[in-house]
Amino acid sequence: MNRSKILWVAVATTFVGVFAYSFVIRCHKLAKPANHTEVAALAKPPKVAGKSRESDEVAGKEVSVVTESDAFARSVKHSVPTLLIQSSINGGPRVNPAPRRGWVKSTAIYPLKGQKVALKVEKVSGGKIRWYQIIPDTSKIYKNANLPWEKDAYKWVGLAKIDYHRKELTGFRGRWQIEPFDNESNTQVRDKESSWFRSLWNKATNSRFYHEDVGSFWFQAEVKKEGVIYRSPGIEDSDKKGLSPKVFRVSIRDGEGYIGYLTSFFNVPALFGSVTYQSNNYIGVDCADVLVAAYGKWKNKPIEKNYNVAMLVRQWPKVGEFDLLEGTPDRELKWGRDIRPGYFIAVRYRGCKQYQHIGALFSDANQNGVLDGGDLVIHAGPVPLHCSYLREGNFDGHIVILQP
Repeated sequence: MNRSKILWVAVATTFVGVFAYSFVIRCHKLAKPANHTEVAALAKPPKVAGKSRESDEVAGKEVSVVTESDAFARSVKHSVPTLLIQSSINGGPRVNPAPRRGWVKSTAIYPLKGQKVALKVEKVSGGKIRWYQIIPDTSKIYKNANLPWEKDAYKWVGLAKIDYHRKELTGFRGRWQIEPFDNESNTQVRDKESSWFRSLWNKATNSRFYHEDVGSFWFQAEVKKEGVIYRSPGIEDSDKKGLSPKVFRVSIRDGEGYIGYLTSFFNVPALFGSVTYQSNNYIGVDCADVLVAAYGKWKNKPIEKNYNVAMLVRQWPKVGEFDLLEGTPDRELKWGRDIRPGYFIAVRYRGCKQYQHIGALFSDANQNGVLDGGDLVIHAGPVPLHCSYLREGNFDGHIVILQP
């Protein structure tokens, strides 16, 4: 054997020895009882080439962080929800004649912005309680059907899987009754949480479509007793249509009337081609379905028929028709005389045969009394429900105004 071969064998032997030693040490570390820090590290999603942990997505699953104090994470969880979240708005309804707080057992409530919302779970002797907020990821566009600019536009592609994140409201640990919109006691972010999880959470809550004080919010409670976790409905009860309507929801309205109920759909994911079940239950909405679902909530009579834009234009009363360019109509329309907040505005874009987008007039934002580019429209699609100015061009084309 010549010198070069001897050298090669020596190097290879050394490499194999180092690798084997590292492997044995690694196996030993994995075999011994891991501390909670190691468990948390192993629970993190692995890095993928070209993609950081901070951009990893948690699709359709609950998110939990394992920390040293998180005994909940090592307990057996009931597969069937058994806890009931009760609610109260401004201390009512009152139970007469006793002057005490009345509690509602409905799975959804619709308070006005600014009203005090309280939630509670009946105390379990010897139990420890934690509260969680569930947030759908509104930074994404979901679709049941192909988008208008895609190949085979409007073709049904199946029910979309909506992503949700769950976050413990750590400020409410051990409290059987809470006020979730009390910012002083609700400390949602802790330094001890991992950066990758905070990034996921911030991605959802820092979306430009997320509202902290109006729109819809979902909550879950868990109670641990003797190593077993009892829970209210949560992400784990989702089905192919999305989050279960049994998950407790607070839908805050920014005012009375139709517009108020429409604003309760803030924070609901954009879902092109949504079905009535999804829009009526605040799972996902598109431009037409959100208007119809809000109308049903306002009238306290859910509408089961699935409308698209063209159907609304054909069937709902028309009160105006004109062309719009850069947010300016080709004829004058006055607020209060010709149009009102809540009237629908549908657009047929230039070169198109059908009306393709619809929203609702929101306000005479510049307060000059006439409809122009400085006024606000509230609409969804392809992004979640939001307000935009007419001058932004979303409705440039041929317009019809409909009265709901």
